[in-house]
Amino acid sequence: MPRFLFVAAIPFFLFACGGEESHSSSDVIEISLDDLEGNESSPNEPNINPGSSGVQAPGIGEVATPPATALKEEIQATPASASKMDPTTALAALDSWHRELTAQRNHLVSGNSALAGELSGFAGIFTGDADAYRGSLNNQSADGFGTDFERFASAWASGGTAGLQRALSKGAVGTAKLVWTDALAELCLATDDYRLAGSALTIVIKDMLSSGYDRERVLELQERVALVGRNAHTFLPSKEYEVKNGDSYWVICRDLRKDGIIAPQGWISEFNHKRNYNLRLGETLKIPTATLEIRAWRGARFMALYADGAPIRLYSVSMGKKGKPTPLGSFTFSTDLLEEPIYYPAGGTSVPYGNPDNPLGERWMGFKEDRQYGIHGTNSEDTIGSFESGGCIRMHNADAKALFELVGSGMKVTIYA
Repeated sequence: MPRFLFVAAIPFFLFACGGEESHSSSDVIEISLDDLEGNESSPNEPNINPGSSGVQAPGIGEVATPPATALKEEIQATPASASKMDPTTALAALDSWHRELTAQRNHLVSGNSALAGELSGFAGIFTGDADAYRGSLNNQSADGFGTDFERFASAWASGGTAGLQRALSKGAVGTAKLVWTDALAELCLATDDYRLAGSALTIVIKDMLSSGYDRERVLELQERVALVGRNAHTFLPSKEYEVKNGDSYWVICRDLRKDGIIAPQGWISEFNHKRNYNLRLGETLKIPTATLEIRAWRGARFMALYADGAPIRLYSVSMGKKGKPTPLGSFTFSTDLLEEPIYYPAGGTSVPYGNPDNPLGERWMGFKEDRQYGIHGTNSEDTIGSFESGGCIRMHNADAKALFELVGSGMKVTIYA
C-alpha cells in the first residue's frame, strides 16, 4: 500500500528575544492560497485547480506535453511488469530516491531489476527523457508503485500537464503525490508554463518540509525557483506606466506606495528585464502589482521570497543560536532598511559599517515590531546554514545585497518553526 504522510499545523509564537544584533524592524505576511489537495485548504498553500484563486493554473490544454504519438519508438522506456514488484517496497524505494540529492540518485536506478526499471523511467522526467516515459505509459500500466502513482501517471499520459494537474487536485498527501507534484513543476518549466510551475513548487517546498526532507535537498530547488522568478513577468499581474519628466525609481515607488502598491526599484527593473536603473522619458514600464512576501523556516535554516504565492527566490540562511532563538511569527519591514548598517552591541561601542567585526555585513532589513531583529548580511560567510546569530536571520552578503533591492517598507515576513 502507498504510504501517506499527515501534516500537522504549526503554531506560531512570538518570542521576545534580546539580540546581539540590534537595529531596524520588519514584517510578516499572510498568504491565502488553497492547497493542491482537493477539499483541504491551507493559508500557505496554493491551489493548482483550474479556476481557483491565488496563483492560477492555465486553462486545460494550454501547457499539455507534446502527444505521445510524436515519440520515437527507439527511445521509449517501458516500465517493468508490476507483477515483479511489491508496491509497498517499491513506494518506499521511490521515497528514498526522491529524498536523495540529485547527484547521488544514479545508484538507485541502475541495474536490471524491475524496480530499477520503474525508477529509471520516472526519473526520465527530470533528466530530459519525459517523452520516452510518457510513451511507455501509453503501452503499459505503471501500477508498480501503487494505485495513486498509477492514477497520476495515467492522467499525465492521456492528458498532459493539464490532466496531471487535475489528478493532483484530489487525494491525500503521500509519496506518490509529492513526487508527481515535483514532476509537474519540472514538466511545466520545460514547456514555459511558469505560472503552474510556481504553484507546484510552492506545494513541493511545503510538503518536503512536512515530510522531513533534508534542507540540502530542499535547497536543490533554488535554480528552478529562480527560473520562475526570472519569468515572473509572464504570469504575474501588472499595470503600465509611462515615464514622465522628472521621474526616478524613487519617485515612481513613492507614488505607487500611495496607491498601496509595494514595488521596490529592483523588482520593477527585474520585471522589465532592465540591466540597470536608467529610465528614458516616454518609455513604458510594466509595474508589477503582485504582493511580495518572505517566508522563513527556522529549523531548516532557509528562506524564500514569494510573489502572489509563487516562490521566486530561495536562500540558505542562519538562525539564532541556543539561548537566542530567532523569533517565530509575523513581522513587517520598517523604514529602517540600511545599505551601510552600523552594529550597536548591548552595552558596547558601536561598530561601523565595513569593520570586519560588524556582524551585520552588507545590508540590514529591520523588523518594525521589534527593532533588535531583522534580516542582514554577515561577517562570517562560513556560518551560513547554521544556528549562529543573535536571533536575526543571516544571509550571504551577495544574497543580502540582491534581496535588499527587492524589498520595501511594509513588506511582510513570516517565520515558521
